[in-house]
Amino acid sequence: MQLSFLVKTPVISLFVAMLAAGCGDDKGGDTETSGVATDSTAGTQGTQGTQGTDATAGTDATAGTDGTAGTDGTAGTDTETVPTTAGPTTEDPTAGGNGQFCQEACAGDDDCKLMGLDQGYTCQNERCVNDSFKCSTDTQCNATISGWVLDCAAQADCMMGYACVDIGEGVGKCAIVPSDFIMCETLTQEQIMATPIEGGAEVAVCGKTGAKCENEACFDPCEANTDCPAQGGHPVCNTGSGRCECGSDADCSGAGIPGYAVCNNGVCGCGQDSDCAGTQYSDTCFEGSCGCSTVDVCMNAQVFDGTTKICEGV
Repeated sequence: MQLSFLVKTPVISLFVAMLAAGCGDDKGGDTETSGVATDSTAGTQGTQGTQGTDATAGTDATAGTDGTAGTDGTAGTDTETVPTTAGPTTEDPTAGGNGQFCQEACAGDDDCKLMGLDQGYTCQNERCVNDSFKCSTDTQCNATISGWVLDCAAQADCMMGYACVDIGEGVGKCAIVPSDFIMCETLTQEQIMATPIEGGAEVAVCGKTGAKCENEACFDPCEANTDCPAQGGHPVCNTGSGRCECGSDADCSGAGIPGYAVCNNGVCGCGQDSDCAGTQYSDTCFEGSCGCSTVDVCMNAQVFDGTTKICEGV
């Protein structure tokens, strides 16, 4: 079989593979990765964990999303620096449409460096964006969520324990090969067969299937409530949309996450301005999403080296 092929918290994670998962302990939470890094993410449950560093840093738990590993990068050698979820900041996943939200504005590409390093972000429409984390196909998302992030053109480009597999259109990525020491089940993945980039017989590697690309962001759909961790405030799997949702206000308030007070159509958010207290990036409730009234509210750490904090609509 040939496989072919975003946050809101200011944390940047160093790791080899970006293991982004959909909803729950098995899937790691409703995770999305996109290419724009902002301090607030537009959307509803569909944008939980959007804007991580692989695009925009963002999720309820950085480096990816509600419980996602390392989406808060750029292909390196044996290791890779990946700012979590569609950008390096993780914001309130309910941030959406109307209102103002804490963001970072850039004037040029140099503003988008991370600790002095070029991690693939460019300044587009005054926002730092990493196009490499945007998806166009579901198969691309399978590779991304499987943690196949290191590029390779030959098997020699991958370190021991990895196979250089073709993910489509002649693009190679290093994928973990299962062994007596590393089992796919331990990585909450499954053993699948993939085609080596150099051709020949298919090889067994650890990966995920069933990932989806929506609005240029990847997410791993949930299949049952067990895929949706209660601590994320969204313990109910909507099998129609594949999204983890809240079923009651208690699901949200019990999560202990700032800004989570009421359940708005399956998405945890605010019901009044006071619900946004303690978020460090909001003081006003805009239609269920915590946002800012002025830039002075944006107390969260700045992600990019040369950007300027702003409080604007998304």
